[in-house]
Amino acid sequence: MSGFVGMLHTDGRRVEPAVLDRMSRAIAHRGRDRSGAWVSGPIGLAHRLLFTTPESLDEHQPVSDEVSDCRLVWDGRLDNRADLCRDLEVEGACLGKGTDAELVLAAYMCWGRQAVPKLYGDFSFALWDGRSRTLLCARDRLGLKPLHYAWEGTTLLFGSEVRPILAALSQMPEPDDEMVLAFLLREFRERDHGRTLFRGIERLPPGHILEAHNGGTQVTRYWAIEPTRETRYRRFEEYVEKFRELFFEAVRCRLRSEHPVGLFLSGGLDSSGMLVAARRAGFDRHLLCPAIEAFTTFTDLPESDERHFAQMVADDTATPLHHVYSENREPLTGLDETVWHVESPIVSAGGESGEGLTAAMLSRGCHVVLTGVGGDQLIDEVGYLADLLGRLRLVRFTMETRAFASWYGGGARSFAEMALMLLVPRWAKFWGKRITRGVPPPWINRATADELNLRERIREPRQPVRFPSHLQADAHHELTNAYHILKLEVDERSTAYFGMDVRYPFLDSRLVEYVLSIPWHQRTRDGERKALLRYGLAGLMPESVRLRRGKGDWSGSSERALAALCRKDPPEPLRDVSGRMERYVRRKEVERLVARYLAGRTDLSKDLWYLITTDRWLARFWKGG
Repeated sequence: MSGFVGMLHTDGRRVEPAVLDRMSRAIAHRGRDRSGAWVSGPIGLAHRLLFTTPESLDEHQPVSDEVSDCRLVWDGRLDNRADLCRDLEVEGACLGKGTDAELVLAAYMCWGRQAVPKLYGDFSFALWDGRSRTLLCARDRLGLKPLHYAWEGTTLLFGSEVRPILAALSQMPEPDDEMVLAFLLREFRERDHGRTLFRGIERLPPGHILEAHNGGTQVTRYWAIEPTRETRYRRFEEYVEKFRELFFEAVRCRLRSEHPVGLFLSGGLDSSGMLVAARRAGFDRHLLCPAIEAFTTFTDLPESDERHFAQMVADDTATPLHHVYSENREPLTGLDETVWHVESPIVSAGGESGEGLTAAMLSRGCHVVLTGVGGDQLIDEVGYLADLLGRLRLVRFTMETRAFASWYGGGARSFAEMALMLLVPRWAKFWGKRITRGVPPPWINRATADELNLRERIREPRQPVRFPSHLQADAHHELTNAYHILKLEVDERSTAYFGMDVRYPFLDSRLVEYVLSIPWHQRTRDGERKALLRYGLAGLMPESVRLRRGKGDWSGSSERALAALCRKDPPEPLRDVSGRMERYVRRKEVERLVARYLAGRTDLSKDLWYLITTDRWLARFWKGG
């Protein structure tokens, strides 16, 4: 994990080193081990490095090819080093034990922009080609490493975070009102992949390349899931075997670390599977495995205590397990600081538990963290129920909906309703929203909504790509929608602030491509949730964990905390500490929203919490200039 910034004057002016240094200092937290900068006429690049892989100990960025006058700054991890080295050696490149950044530059020297689709891993980078006077920036397939950019006149500013761009702009940009409303209503669409919550500051979308040349920029896609791709085997067991192979490889790739690797072990299937795969990686591949330390959190509430299951897996794999107490603090504690660090109002109400976990990991020397984020989106099979219902297999639909519900102790009705919603046409969903809650809802400022054409936004399809099945379409949307990517960026910035690199085995693009290519009817058996992973771990972990039904419930404490905030005088969602909330909401209607929530409408909790975090985010970035 590291960070970079840069600026390009397309009118030929020289870059001022002091401005570049100001941008670099704004991301100093991302790389505390080494820094570097390079300026040549109108282009400047700066880098902050955190030692995470063994190769990074010898790394100095920007890396360069002096003959061709090319420079590169890189943030990420390259997962196909061996394959890339072999292909480069065929081309006659002399590599030695190159760093990831050096390999990427060598790949560019061989193949130009066609090198980018050959890269696997989590990354973003910026490369200046002095021969063609072209800046090339790229971002990994699923958007796990961020890259932001903005134009100010004839100057292109770019970096790993928003704040270094703010540090170089002559004036503070306004909030992007359309994105703020999209967040408050959870109504993001495909066109939001290239936008931030700051007007005029863009994101390079996942799987895209940006090229700046002759005063203009061009953004093109180099990778996308192929909807028609299909993987066929004769037996269900063969699908499971291939999944296990790819999943174990995804975990193995993410163990390349100079430090102990921390793993959050909830005691659930996803995190337990990661630990099993991590432990077996050293034996199966003769990998020089780093130390692995597992961490589990608990509160005073019995329903959220999963230590028993986590301990079983830790004991079975001979892994040290650290129990971290999560204090039930008021969710406003540290909120102002958090929205500043993550540059966003997308903040969990349980942020304090994350801080305790981070502190525990750092105390054990863990600067690399494995997380199970993405497992629910990739391998859960709610869309499978929609495919049964859509094909009128009603008896099987009824049986498997009940079976699905039993895995987590929920009600079959809720799963049936989720399946039904996937079948509802887009126009019907729009009119359903108009009838049940209004478009826009009464608590949204109507004038702002009309100005921003909110109704047209809500009419747009959430999932523009057509897949053969609802299962594939639902998983693709869950993994690639704009809110999910924004949330991943928040998680990345949150850990980066503490000098940590978060890694996502379930979001390995090769694993994602495979799972989305499996025919829908081969994804599960007899209503067993996450069947690919559950069958794949047979014989490799305690059966009581592998076949566990139900999971810890962490919602109780956050609901009680939010209710306490709503009972304050004035209620926290109505405080308007930023002085800007009237632009987005109608105060009287928010008062009614609070009253309905306190009367038992817990489904409104997200609406109210997002109002609070948006207000604090606006106050932190804009109040008082």
